Amino acid sequence: MTDTPLTLVKAWTAARKRLEAAKIDTPVIDARILLLAAAETDRATLIGDPHRPLTPEAAMKFETFVQRREQREPAAHIVGKRGFWTLDLISDRRGLVPRPETEVIVDLILKTHAVDVPNRVLDLGVGSGTILLALLAERKSWTGVGIDRSEEALSLAGENASLHGLTDRVDLRLGDWHQGLDEQFDIVVSNPPYIPSAVIDSLQDEVRLHDPRLALDGGEDGLDPYRILFAALPKVLKPSGVFAFEFGIDQADAVMALAQSVRGLINLRVIKDLSDIDRVIFGTLA
Repeated sequence: MTDTPLTLVKAWTAARKRLEAAKIDTPVIDARILLLAAAETDRATLIGDPHRPLTPEAAMKFETFVQRREQREPAAHIVGKRGFWTLDLISDRRGLVPRPETEVIVDLILKTHAVDVPNRVLDLGVGSGTILLALLAERKSWTGVGIDRSEEALSLAGENASLHGLTDRVDLRLGDWHQGLDEQFDIVVSNPPYIPSAVIDSLQDEVRLHDPRLALDGGEDGLDPYRILFAALPKVLKPSGVFAFEFGIDQADAVMALAQSVRGLINLRVIKDLSDIDRVIFGTLA
């Protein structure tokens, strides 16, 4: 990437080829994300003025970004943010990188609550705040509580809440799932850890080395958090309230069985993500 002059399109093309050679899963997208951040520009400029030269400072920053991505550091951590739903969220090692499949929960809850009337949302394992903040940003009368065992994750969620002007409507608490809660909610959501403990060390470096293990490890079979979550629902969910929990690949049957074992949970169904993979369980408390 030493061509002179180095233009946006030349930089993007060269970076894409390097990331392909490094066997990065999404080389085109990642090269674009890194370029736009380094050049401090946007997609419209990249498309409309692709031959714009990079400044020496931007070219140097971009080279550093590409090298870091070649070493399997997530693009979201390199540029310090990740888009989720309609929000740009701060992203770093304190929390999971927001993933598009988690947007299924947001879409589902918003469709079932199309009218903006006051609701209380509980996010168990709130992490960086992705689900809870996306919902509150869409429904101006809603308020919520986010609980997490990680002080670092809660710090990140607080920064994201402040970034989007949601601090006054969100209450972030350090805790172990629902322990200590004395309130019932209209909506309960969660993207809990669901990777079996023995599998974590075989995951992609981007996940294994950069996502917090606390946010990945679901116990021996990956289902420990769901046993806690489903048992808690009759205590924390209002009658006629709804819940939506994300789960991992091939866990749909086991998660559904756990839900069906809890008295009062009705209208249970599994929702697929955009890749046509079973991803979220949804239901109501009678």
